[in-house]
Amino acid sequence: MSTSTFVTYATDPNIMRLLEVVLPDLQAVEERIQQEISSPVRTIWSLGGHVLSSGGKRLRPALVCLSAYATGLPVDRNRLIPLAAVAELMHMATLIHDDVVDNTATRRGRPTASALFGNGVTVLTGDYLLAKAMHLLIEDGDLAILRTVSQVAIEMSEGEVLQMIYTSDPSISEQTYFDIIRKKTAVFIQGCCRAGALVANAPQPVVEALSDYGYHAGMAFQIADDLLDYTGNPARMGKPVGNDLREGKFTLPLIIALREATPADRQRILQILGSPVRDGEIQQVIEFIRRYDGFSQTQAVAEHHARRAVEALSRLPESPIRQSLIALCDYIVQRDL
Repeated sequence: MSTSTFVTYATDPNIMRLLEVVLPDLQAVEERIQQEISSPVRTIWSLGGHVLSSGGKRLRPALVCLSAYATGLPVDRNRLIPLAAVAELMHMATLIHDDVVDNTATRRGRPTASALFGNGVTVLTGDYLLAKAMHLLIEDGDLAILRTVSQVAIEMSEGEVLQMIYTSDPSISEQTYFDIIRKKTAVFIQGCCRAGALVANAPQPVVEALSDYGYHAGMAFQIADDLLDYTGNPARMGKPVGNDLREGKFTLPLIIALREATPADRQRILQILGSPVRDGEIQQVIEFIRRYDGFSQTQAVAEHHARRAVEALSRLPESPIRQSLIALCDYIVQRDL
């Protein structure tokens, strides 16, 4: 498997332009991950390589690097690259575990690891990737970063369990939904930005500014992602429209529509959602959400968090890197992939 290129799934020229400033770092991260997934147990290497080669935006390691450079302080790349690799190894592990839990057959247009290798080996390889991430953190030895990343792992696990508890539960509130995405996504992206600032030995106000940026960017990213599940192009996303519905996940567009709907319309949709949703019913749910303004209200919430993220950056020195972080917020809420 070649380590000479940085690959994104269904290459999006917008994200590639935004990340170009840290492209050499991301290429180095890719090479480091290749080293870390190697194992004398051939199946671990094959499974890890399958997940790595499926691409992705590499947003989390990019944010570690961008945040470090955004401080305007000297950055030790010998520490930065392994710590950015930690972010992607953890992300790979969570994707692997998610696909097992959700019984997902394809991701980014390719068979998932669990579909190819079976659930048992896949779960254990996900654990192996997490262990590798922890090993890199210990090698770095920075307790503040170790505390940050370990707290991320705790909250992500809580978020996954919370989401499972509320699967197929139409009574889920907006606050519970926000708690789930905060733990599952926003805390992780927040941790990446915080770790980047800590690598640069930034003063506490700068660390907190980048941490706030990461939190709001992460909230915006997940809310936009949940919106795209209904409104995106399946060919570009590598998954069918309404995938969350099929998995029994009540996300913000649907929660808003159920809140705004007349009792009769609400009951009609709940009858559809009371059993596994068929392909022909997905469009009915989409029209229901559109009728009750679920999509536009969800977009507005995502844009609110993007604005909050940009506001946090006002505490950082002006630089091209800061502009990249601002542009990334625009990408997050406007993307179609």
